[in-house]
Amino acid sequence: MIPINPRELQKQLKQLRRMGIKMEQIEKVENVYIELADKKVVLEKPEVFVVEISGQKMFYIISQDVREEPKVTIKSTETAYQQIQVPISDEDVKFVSEYTGVSLDKAREAIIRARGDLAKAIEIIENEKKQS
Repeated sequence: MIPINPRELQKQLKQLRRMGIKMEQIEKVENVYIELADKKVVLEKPEVFVVEISGQKMFYIISQDVREEPKVTIKSTETAYQQIQVPISDEDVKFVSEYTGVSLDKAREAIIRARGDLAKAIEIIENEKKQS
């Protein structure tokens, strides 16, 4: 929370309202994601305020916990003409590969088809093994 005297905050909000500026806090926000071309920025447990001036909204975000995740783009065999962006770690690929006994490439492909869900990726591989 922002260390502000509640009475002072109410006084400042009244002044803003008189000037035609609305400000309110969005409650219970868990994460805010900012997706860039090559990475995703994750703001964890943020405080989010919406400031509305002349019909336009601005979002003011305060967070102590900020992390960046790389964004991996790989073509999936299931959607040959459409690219799916799924963040995949090497540890996830290795885990699925070792758990199912398949190659790293086959494990990565299954994770992509499962849209990053490891349990579903393992299920896809197991079902393909049964069909073979």
